[in-house]
Amino acid sequence: ARNLFVVDPAQCRAALSSIFSDQGRSQVNEMADAPEALGDVLEALNRALQNSIASGDDPTAGHELIPLSFSLNYVEDMDCDECHYRMNQQTNTNFFHLIFPAQLTEVMNKSSQRLTPEAMLKEAYARESRECPRCKTGHDMPFTCERSLQTCPSVFSLVLAWASPQASDKDIGALFKQLPLTLDLSEVFTGLHGPQRYRLRCMVCFFGQHYVLLAYKPRVRQWVKYDDTSVKAVGDWAQVIKVCIAGRFQPNVVFFERC
Repeated sequence: ARNLFVVDPAQCRAALSSIFSDQGRSQVNEMADAPEALGDVLEALNRALQNSIASGDDPTAGHELIPLSFSLNYVEDMDCDECHYRMNQQTNTNFFHLIFPAQLTEVMNKSSQRLTPEAMLKEAYARESRECPRCKTGHDMPFTCERSLQTCPSVFSLVLAWASPQASDKDIGALFKQLPLTLDLSEVFTGLHGPQRYRLRCMVCFFGQHYVLLAYKPRVRQWVKYDDTSVKAVGDWAQVIKVCIAGRFQPNVVFFERC
């Protein structure tokens, strides 16, 4: 920890406010959720690395560092369940992948057999709703979606979009039954050759408008909770679940590290 550099949050907010002032994002005294704030931080870092390469200041700055570490590149195919119309294939790049906890619960409840976490994620990702150009019903239609992953990042970041900022302890407990400690992306996405294993290492959680960070520290072999002004040891994963349910902490951004 002697070489650890800690970023002053006030200075970070001021820098982000200046960088994205023309877009009105990450402005000082404005509230942003964790995925928005982290996305802006990663975009700002990526810009800085790209500019450093372009200016010749540091040709070894590693302009691919952020994309290789966080970017999820995938090809998306979508078919209308009603008329089987196939949308134009799209290629997307995201730092985060979004899922609704309610979707996972729905998939689990509808299944007649016990599903693996990978199978639940894959099935939840396969369900999309949008307007179909052929059906022309004037409202969204159900689509079946398949995503083919082209690259595997060092960190797979999963955003959990809750329906309410005040989820019940029952709903939080249900999520932890679906949230895996290890994840094989080759069983979630197509296009991958061989296992692509990841392990859960960190979670940004919120209760109301307050955020906490829960991270696994290999050096002490336990999970640690970082709050505004305190750092506390939590213990093993079972203790993490207890702390989150008792404190009504809703996991918002979950980071899986490539094994």
